[in-house]
Amino acid sequence: MKLLVLLFSVMVFPLREVVDVQLFIPTQQHDIFLNYSNDNFSQAISQNGPQKITAHIKNANYFTLDLDFKLSPQETFISGLPPALRENTLTLLDDCGTFKDYFTNISLYLQGNIRYTGRPAKQDAASVITAKKADCVGFANLVKVYLDAVGIKNRLVKGFYLTDSPGAGELLVPVPHRWIEIILPNGAKFFFDPQRQRFSAEYIAIKDDVDFKGIKKFKVNLVKKSKKIVN
Repeated sequence: MKLLVLLFSVMVFPLREVVDVQLFIPTQQHDIFLNYSNDNFSQAISQNGPQKITAHIKNANYFTLDLDFKLSPQETFISGLPPALRENTLTLLDDCGTFKDYFTNISLYLQGNIRYTGRPAKQDAASVITAKKADCVGFANLVKVYLDAVGIKNRLVKGFYLTDSPGAGELLVPVPHRWIEIILPNGAKFFFDPQRQRFSAEYIAIKDDVDFKGIKKFKVNLVKKSKKIVN
């Protein structure tokens, strides 16, 4: 239920927690990163010499969302889905009056039915439904289909999830990752990680046209991390 807490608690509590992270990245691959911001995430990159960059990342854990709007099922799109995926999508849509209901069903379905695996496998949405397992790409592909099925604009996002490096203090290891950006009808745009059912400041985005295979391994130094509560 983490998704519900993060996305819907703002309807009762107007305060939000903002996490600000400053990273030092000793890499010559500064051109893979980008400056970007939406309603729950911002990333600013500055170059400090040919081999060093600094990234400032802010994440709002609680932000205002209006999800109580009527759904617009895309019948032509849904009818063209593979049978198992079509049936699954229609089941999630059943008795949903608003997008909030539908998004809740999606969250609960992912938590209860799709498990993460790092083993090589097909990651298209239909294969994920059949195998009931996926990596980050499969989770994102599946949620993209669910959103497309009701006409909600969205896009896949490339980047890294920053994990702790055991015994290395403030050194972080960037793990290649995929998540999704959702654009609501009222223009609100936010990042959401279908695999982890949340989003945080432990992410760093890269340009869409970058091939992970061409990126050399690197590590990230955590310079500073702060939290504050704002209205």
